[in-house]
Amino acid sequence: MMTGTRARFDRELAQLQERILDMGSLAHTAVARGLQALVDGNADLAREVIAADAGLNRLRYEIEGECYHLLVTEQPVAGDMRTIVSAVIIVTELERIADHGKKIARTYLRMLDDPRMAPLGDIPRLGEKALGLLDRGLRSVATRDVQEARAVCRADDQVDALYKQAFNLTISYMLENPRLIASGAHLIGVAHELERVGDRATNVAERVIYAVTGELIELNL
Repeated sequence: MMTGTRARFDRELAQLQERILDMGSLAHTAVARGLQALVDGNADLAREVIAADAGLNRLRYEIEGECYHLLVTEQPVAGDMRTIVSAVIIVTELERIADHGKKIARTYLRMLDDPRMAPLGDIPRLGEKALGLLDRGLRSVATRDVQEARAVCRADDQVDALYKQAFNLTISYMLENPRLIASGAHLIGVAHELERVGDRATNVAERVIYAVTGELIELNL
């Protein structure tokens, strides 16, 4: 590319990254607010999370469209090509992370039909850990830090372990008091959604590694 064209393309790539990070912030908010609705017993907040999901879906397709436009009009090669292709996958993962927040909110609203609530146990801590992993994944996107991206993938084991702990604890509540079986089953569903947030954060990190190094690997095993 000529110098002027290169400068314009660099600006377009920077704007693309900024939009991805904005979407990452919105995805984080969706999960955090979905979990907050459950913890605080706030049905209005849960409905707000569900209503906001349509906007996130639109944003995902807008960013994806920008990526395709850059591929067609700029005909990038090598690292630039990997950056744009990775961006398409990253925004898809972020949209699905937001979906997990929506599902948590919907699960909480279904739980309102049964006033007997099982204890939340380790679920709030699981949410904190999963969202922390997402934040680190987004930092690796912002900084193109391969070492941080690899660290995110390694740290997912901690989320998985806490998910198993939350699962087992909730099962114990259900066994001790059969009246809690319905709400306990819903909470296990919430824990699963949070565990998937961690998995998707590692998917984001894997795409950072690919964009920077060209190494296409699966570290979330």
